[in-house]
Amino acid sequence: MQMADEENLQLQSALSTLLSITGKSGNLRKDLKKDNVDSVSTLMNIYVNMKNSAGEQMTKISVLKIEVKKAQTERQERRAVNPFATSI
Repeated sequence: MQMADEENLQLQSALSTLLSITGKSGNLRKDLKKDNVDSVSTLMNIYVNMKNSAGEQMTKISVLKIEVKKAQTERQERRAVNPFATSI
């Protein structure tokens, strides 16, 4: 998780820098400034959605791992009861 946290901070810092440069740039037309701000906002929203999606996927993986472990335990218990049963 440390790597993801570090990458998150780096991304936020880079996007903040872009916004800061956009705000300070006196030579940039207002429409271009707005485009830059909108683009940074879009990138941040995409990142947040990807991060949320990744969290949901990790939760699903954890649930599936528990289900696999349970199925393995049940199979081992059945084999212990009848070691000569053939598997399907």
